[in-house]
Amino acid sequence: MLLVDTADQNAILDALKFPGVHGFTTNPALIARAAGAETLSLDEYVAAARKLCGMSAEIGSIHQLMIQSVGSADDALWQAACYIDDLKAAREKKLWIKLAPTATSLACCRSLKDIGCASLATAVFTAAQAYVAMEAGADGVAVYLGRLMRHERDWEKQLESVAAIVKSAERTLLLASFPDRQTVEAGLRYSHDITAPPSVLEDLLTSSLSQEAIKAFDAKVVSER
Repeated sequence: MLLVDTADQNAILDALKFPGVHGFTTNPALIARAAGAETLSLDEYVAAARKLCGMSAEIGSIHQLMIQSVGSADDALWQAACYIDDLKAAREKKLWIKLAPTATSLACCRSLKDIGCASLATAVFTAAQAYVAMEAGADGVAVYLGRLMRHERDWEKQLESVAAIVKSAERTLLLASFPDRQTVEAGLRYSHDITAPPSVLEDLLTSSLSQEAIKAFDAKVVSER
């Protein structure tokens, strides 16, 4: 699963032209940025997220959308119900509600499943957090790999532990927070489910060796005309 990490509608539409992109994931910071604001009220946040759902309902190439909940478990269920309503009859789309790795947030995982939503514990950095999320019924966890690599010397050991727990539960491990293509390549050793910002997405097919080979192919064809 390859997703673009943004709340900007134009950026989402552009990213869908990239091979293999299945949808998008977003969060309060990205939604506020797309709205040109420092912060948003809860109503403003939900209204902006609902616009993304409405857009997704009309676009067949969006198969996965992930939206972070804000507030209590009851708030998360209310937000999810709003988003489901906006998706209308587009039931082939998978709506994920992203939850903080807290007892209060994770308490609604099973209720979200009952109304047709998947749940993703986000900002997970430890094996213990991943374990509790799996036991609570979360359908996956998201690890901010770039941040983990910057702050933890033994990030590989930590990520291996998280990956083992998620794999054992047969759930989804989404890797995020990629500052560059090299970090993506490090992450692909642990999961093939990733979300990248538009700038990094565009760089995924970059390789100097590929460019040299393509140039040689083109030169060969031209020389034999």
